Amino acid sequence: MKGIRLHSGSSVQVEELPEPTLGSRQVRIAIRAAGVCGTDLHAAHGRLPVPALPVIMGHEGAGVVEEVDADVAGVAVGDRVLLLPSETCGACPACEAGHLGLCPGARILGMARDGTFAEQIVVPVSCLRPLPDAIPFEQGAILADAVATAYHAVATRAAVTGGERVAVIGCGGVGHHVILLARLLGARTIVAVDASAGARRRAEAAGADVVVDASDADVRKAIRRAAGGEGPDLVIEYAGKKASVELAIASVARGGRVIVGGVGMESPALGPLVSFVGREIGVLGSMGYTRAELGRVVELAASGRLDLSGSITARYPLECAAEALADLANGRGDPVRLVLLPGASP
Repeated sequence: MKGIRLHSGSSVQVEELPEPTLGSRQVRIAIRAAGVCGTDLHAAHGRLPVPALPVIMGHEGAGVVEEVDADVAGVAVGDRVLLLPSETCGACPACEAGHLGLCPGARILGMARDGTFAEQIVVPVSCLRPLPDAIPFEQGAILADAVATAYHAVATRAAVTGGERVAVIGCGGVGHHVILLARLLGARTIVAVDASAGARRRAEAAGADVVVDASDADVRKAIRRAAGGEGPDLVIEYAGKKASVELAIASVARGGRVIVGGVGMESPALGPLVSFVGREIGVLGSMGYTRAELGRVVELAASGRLDLSGSITARYPLECAAEALADLANGRGDPVRLVLLPGASP
């Protein structure tokens, strides 16, 4: 089979690889679509540690069941499925509570074990969720990362309520879906903040009321003015940078909440405690989602209440993964999510 492997030295290569072998309670999936995430880009550029090199990249995917181990029940050849981005232990308190993102033994696809940038993948049955016929494979591929992660941030960590003023800093793959979901859950005003003019245009199409250029000289004042009053009640950060987290804390209204979901290796400063404590700001991290939240996201997408038609901004044959990563890095085409399509003609 064909696969895209990351080697030491940030080398991304198309390779002919043996078909993965089926183990106990495992399922073989023919990948129909694989999402290209900013995390893949960070890994390819050496900005995130990758413990298993060389490794088939990718942690977003959807496809069709090709083979099932005899000990697996409830899954059949031909089933449409989406894949979870991590293989979890299934026994820790986080797994028992259904919170996949907090499993300390999680092995992220495409980093700690082979991932979805391939024609086939073998995973434990616990990594699968049914994909309704109403959801195309390319949208199904991003549900268990870019969309469910955003839902967890907005609906659970932020607990956004109707009538709140929300600012979103970083309107790429996950931030775009934060805007869609904040609007769906009743936010009164949504301010989208990004340095990319294309990302701001897409944010407006997704439901943002006001867009702010993150490169403005006084972006903090612009965010507060756009939100009205003292500033946004809630700021959700998905840029993953020191400056963006510090901007979120500085921009939120007194008594407001900041949700930090962007992943990076930088260390933001909290700021003077007299200001932080005096304004009674809540700052929470947000990672992953629960099984119940993923189920809710699938329901919303299948019913049409959550419109993901604008989420896939470009499609590439599997062999063009390096081109897709380069386009994501350069912002070509103002990407929300890019997808690889195994079997498509180069």
